[in-house]
Amino acid sequence: MFDRFVAKNSDLNCANKSTQYVKNCGKMLKRDFPILILSLFILCGFFAFMQHAFRASVTIEEQALTKNSIKSVEANTVVLPAAEVFFGDELFEKELQSRQLIEPKDSREVKVFTESTNKVKNETLGQRLKKLLKCNDRPLRLEKIQYGSYWLLRNYIRGTISTSTGCADTVTLTTNGDYTFFDSLPFLTERWLAPISFALFAPGYDFEATLNSIQFVRNCLRESKSIRDYVTFHIYFPATDMPEYAPITEKEAISWPYDCDAQPPYVDVDRSTMYKTEHNMTYPINVGRNIARKSANTYFIFASDIELYPTPELPRLFLELVERNRSVYLDNKELRVYTLPVFEVTKDSQVPESKTELVEMLHKHKAIPFHSKICKNCHLVPRHNEWVNSTDANELSLFSQTKREGKFRYWEPFYISDNQEPMFDERVTWEGQSNKRIQGYAMCLMKYDYFVLHPAFLTHTPGIKYFDKNATRLSYVPAMNNLIKTVIQPEYHILYGKKNKKCFT
Repeated sequence: MFDRFVAKNSDLNCANKSTQYVKNCGKMLKRDFPILILSLFILCGFFAFMQHAFRASVTIEEQALTKNSIKSVEANTVVLPAAEVFFGDELFEKELQSRQLIEPKDSREVKVFTESTNKVKNETLGQRLKKLLKCNDRPLRLEKIQYGSYWLLRNYIRGTISTSTGCADTVTLTTNGDYTFFDSLPFLTERWLAPISFALFAPGYDFEATLNSIQFVRNCLRESKSIRDYVTFHIYFPATDMPEYAPITEKEAISWPYDCDAQPPYVDVDRSTMYKTEHNMTYPINVGRNIARKSANTYFIFASDIELYPTPELPRLFLELVERNRSVYLDNKELRVYTLPVFEVTKDSQVPESKTELVEMLHKHKAIPFHSKICKNCHLVPRHNEWVNSTDANELSLFSQTKREGKFRYWEPFYISDNQEPMFDERVTWEGQSNKRIQGYAMCLMKYDYFVLHPAFLTHTPGIKYFDKNATRLSYVPAMNNLIKTVIQPEYHILYGKKNKKCFT
């Protein structure tokens, strides 16, 4: 029992000593804590000083080693400013910073960001526009298609450059005709020097004459190289009027025989002997127009007639306008197209190369607005006199703006577009006239804006046109007008917008 008592007292003494020790430690920590913190702060400062001293010594040593070489490089180096780079849509605001361009009222102010890089600097105009327009490249391929009541050989013979042209690299001119219009093709191709989508109506034995003509212009002329490079031919004919034979492949088609020493097969043609004429067929002009449009592989197109010649370098000038002026096709809320004034010149005149030359011809009465002797208001552009009197320029610009209504309700403009406007109505023929007006009527219902370009223009094949009251095509007009008024216009009111008293066909 005594041992238990001793042990118990011993435990009690230990507990008392432990408690006393903790109290002493707390007092000491409370007394010495500020000194401990100050010591740690001094130690950290010492290490930081040593680190900076080491870095400074290394820098001084490197500068000493390279001082002479740096001086040598600086003596022979031109310091270039940082390259400007614009992000996304703002890339195309670059020119707006350096040029005081006036944009349509729906343009907006944007912020421009810059960063030093060479990536955008090395891109072509087409590559930059492709990103902006978000278009996709589409190579041309031969297709044999049932197109309504017609057989279509799309991309039957392709332009070698046009085959793989990028969607934003250029503008495709789309046109149509039959083989008797080939005399206009060489000059048109040399003026355009960009893809041409050419739809040809070739029923029955006209198909053979068409292939003969294609081969001749591709191989026998001074302009043949440009035609091989840029012109893609599509041939269509009614399923009821097939040719006796048609080459199966493009390789077989371009191997079709030709004779460069013979007279061109499209010259001095007796139209009364053509298959189309002998079988009393009308010319489906809008079928050809739509085939040429649908076959284009570029974002922008210019739907035109083969006898209209644009001013040189129009495709490049238009794409540069798109890059300079974002309102052309960026952030636009309104539907819009870009039209060119059209002129015709006397038979003994040459097609003018520039606006300056055109104005001189106008003053000498060697040139007049297109169809002035037939339907003057059908082709006059808004502010025509101001356009004529404006100074010629090296860049394309937006000159005036209007809608197809009021004074311009019968307007039949030719324009560059994004190929999204309504297709041409294929029920309307060349003989029945109004083949462009019905499309203009649809665009009026849709409230399209027409912007006139300056200083570019179109010139018709030399020769002033006059109204021919004895033309056989006039006999088709009454029936066509009745079809338009009673059938087509009511359909368009449902498809394109309610009836508008400002719109006319």
